[in-house]
Amino acid sequence: MNLLLIVIVVPISLMLHEIGHGIGTALTSKTHHVHIYLGDVGDNNKENFQVGRFHFHLQWAFNGRCRWGGGLNKQQAFFSLLGGPIMTALIMILCVFLLKLDIEGWLRIILIAFAEINLYILIFTLVPNQLPRRLGPNWSFPSDGLQIVRLLRNE
Repeated sequence: MNLLLIVIVVPISLMLHEIGHGIGTALTSKTHHVHIYLGDVGDNNKENFQVGRFHFHLQWAFNGRCRWGGGLNKQQAFFSLLGGPIMTALIMILCVFLLKLDIEGWLRIILIAFAEINLYILIFTLVPNQLPRRLGPNWSFPSDGLQIVRLLRNE
């Protein structure tokens, strides 16, 4: 049962995290289109659907990315990078709040899974680190925290 929850909750949580980045981009930029990827970032992950300026490229996967066309200024990039962790934190807080309502059964188990997974995603994405290339091309990228640090240092 725990494995089944992980297989379902992790991809959904990652997609919501990436949508958070997209919201940060959309709120600070009126012209940029946002591409939300779950799975590979490339030609083999075709666009599944579009909602406004959001283009979704979804495969069942345990990695996600958000891309926006063109350059963003420093302030726009900051809010775009921070949008994912904010969304993740909000999901975690909402789940914890709902758990205080004395919910029982499967819904409680699902809420606990979402709260825990989003806590892990929040920590993993905010700690400044660069994932090693040996994990593969879709896994080797700087965390949101490292990108924010680099942005604030003007690197």
